[in-house]
Amino acid sequence: MDYTIFYKNSYYDGEVDCGQGYDYFFSGYDDCVRTKTIFDKITSTEKIWIDFPHYKLIDLVGDNIYKCNSYKEDEAFIELFNKISINKDTKICIDITGFIRPHLIFFAVYLYRLGIKKIDFLYSEPQHYKNAEETTFSGFIDDVKLIEGCSSSINLPNTENDLLIITAGYDDKLIAKVSQSKSKIKNKYYIIGFPSLQPDMYQEGILKMYNAQDSIGYINSRFSPAFDPFVTAQTIHEIVESIHNHSNIYLSPLSTKPQALGVALYYLFNFKSKPVNIVFPYSNTYNVKTAMGIKKTWKYTFELPE
Repeated sequence: MDYTIFYKNSYYDGEVDCGQGYDYFFSGYDDCVRTKTIFDKITSTEKIWIDFPHYKLIDLVGDNIYKCNSYKEDEAFIELFNKISINKDTKICIDITGFIRPHLIFFAVYLYRLGIKKIDFLYSEPQHYKNAEETTFSGFIDDVKLIEGCSSSINLPNTENDLLIITAGYDDKLIAKVSQSKSKIKNKYYIIGFPSLQPDMYQEGILKMYNAQDSIGYINSRFSPAFDPFVTAQTIHEIVESIHNHSNIYLSPLSTKPQALGVALYYLFNFKSKPVNIVFPYSNTYNVKTAMGIKKTWKYTFELPE
């Protein structure tokens, strides 16, 4: 499987090619210019803002706003999917920019299980993060656990050759937390976003990696463009194939949203045949307006497996 064959394109000035338009457009509201700009530009029969409780935006109201009534990803969207009509031919677009990462992955996996075969995803790159490498994205980490619906039924009892692959971003405490929770795993790999979204972001990310060094230990590092889910999925594939006789596989999406999509894509193409699981360090608090400006918007087209 070559994951790099999938379609992607980029646009400037908040412009996006919607083709003939969509039936549903979903976007996570984070009060950033880059999400608001795209929401206004998209052509869709129905456009829905998703209000995640993690952002604490208590004054957000409107007819096109869906308020998640739970922090848990499997409970957050129950009412949403009960009130909309989706079949395998429904045209769906999701702006992942403001999504919470485990909820994004669950959302994509759930749509796949509803029979959707094609989804367009959008992501808008920031000009820079508000406080550079000191930018804080999440609050207190409650626990490291499996993302709902993203475990494998093939999990192996022999764990001696388990494999952990982390897409590593700015949040060093997330990296440290996952590394500590899987401290017995010898085969650990970190996929670093390079090229990064902006030239200075690579150096800033490396500084954060060094902050987590005590928890990480030795780093087997690989590189994948921070903006490309398809190369990220391909990099995961190459790491997995390089470890002979591996047992269980744990993926943890801690970097950019496009790389989180790459983790989801790899999972969807492999969970039936490999013992692959997605784990995440959960927090009930995420900061809004961490990014400044909008550089370009990416469009990724996922064609999902049968």
